[in-house]
Amino acid sequence: MRKNTTVVVEIKGGFGNQIFQFSFANILRQKGYRVLINKRFYDYNSKETQNNTYRNLIFHENYFGFRNISYIYFKIFEFMNKHRKFSNKFFSKMKDSDFNEKNLDKKFVHLDGYWQDIDNLISQKKFLIDSISKNKKIYNSLNLLPNNDSLMVLVRRGDYLDMDEDLGVKFYENCLKEFKKIKSYSSFTVFTDDVNWVKKQKIFNNADSIIGPEESSEEVINLFSKMLQNKHFIVSNSTFSLIAAFFAEQEDSIIMVADPWFRNKEKTNLYKENWYKIKQ
Repeated sequence: MRKNTTVVVEIKGGFGNQIFQFSFANILRQKGYRVLINKRFYDYNSKETQNNTYRNLIFHENYFGFRNISYIYFKIFEFMNKHRKFSNKFFSKMKDSDFNEKNLDKKFVHLDGYWQDIDNLISQKKFLIDSISKNKKIYNSLNLLPNNDSLMVLVRRGDYLDMDEDLGVKFYENCLKEFKKIKSYSSFTVFTDDVNWVKKQKIFNNADSIIGPEESSEEVINLFSKMLQNKHFIVSNSTFSLIAAFFAEQEDSIIMVADPWFRNKEKTNLYKENWYKIKQ
């Protein structure tokens, strides 16, 4: 047990990011580190400051058995972040890009990243499902046998437009074309943050329904519960839909993802080997 090391993991971003961060925090806890989480991102980033990327904390840390960092600890970490020359001997801060487990031997460690790696989800699947299943709606959806033909399509635009990471209509045409080679379908459900754009695309004319975005934690959980009720998934390049597909996947589920996940960023490990990679 590494009882002398206190690790603080930042929780920030949207639903998918939060799940990855709690997953990584539990991996460290299983290795014997004393792990706390810091959720102050959601206190200090209001709807006005986050603009079109505003996110709520979806699950309280109690769901995952963690404690939020105390005010005193937070002030200590804040001080050490500002005075690195003084605190370097017993404090380290790392992001995804510079993470090195050897540096976890310091007295205090601040981890500020997203930790998006499918292997982390795979190793923590039971822990994550057990945790979020404390919510009754999610529990019911996870234990519901989905229709064999149910297909969910995720279309994310919003902040992806500014990032130049949105997927064109051609991607969705290729996905549905490839899907039909494997299995016939009569309709599908589209989840999107841009209902108007989706309704203008002919490829989505056969959609059984088009479901728009939600903001509050309770509404996002309702949305996620609806996603879980599908058997097949076109994840596109959204970790929100990736988490739904990962939790709801059955042996004969068909899951499609964008390849590459992002055009303008480093490669990410967000694919299971049995998932279909569809070129952007």
